[in-house]
Amino acid sequence: MDKSPVIRIWITNKNNSEITNEINNAMIGFLSSAMENGCDGFTFAEDTERVIVYTSWSDERKLEKFRSSEDYKNYEKEILNSFFAADFQLPADILFNSTAKILHTYSKNEVSS
Repeated sequence: MDKSPVIRIWITNKNNSEITNEINNAMIGFLSSAMENGCDGFTFAEDTERVIVYTSWSDERKLEKFRSSEDYKNYEKEILNSFFAADFQLPADILFNSTAKILHTYSKNEVSS
C-alpha cells in the first residue's frame, strides 16, 4: 500500500426511496467514527436519483485500518439495516464503490504561486 492520499466513494441508486432519519443518523455516526479514526473529511449527499458518500484519507493504510475495525463493522450493519428498512435494494442499487489514489486536489483556500 502506497502512502498517497486516497478517497473512498460510494454511489447508490435511490429508485424512489428516500433518505430517512435512520439512514441519516447511521451515516453521520459512521462518518463521525471515520473522522475519529483518521479520515480527513467527508461528504454525504443526494440528488434526485442517487446517494453519494465521499471520504478522504491521508493514506490508504488509515482507511484500511478503519475498514477492519469493530466500529466499521458495527456501523456498516446499522447503515445496511437502515437502507433495507427504507426499501433500498442493496447490493443491486450500488452503482459505484471504490478507493482511488488522489493525483491532485485544489481548494479555494490554496494560494497560487
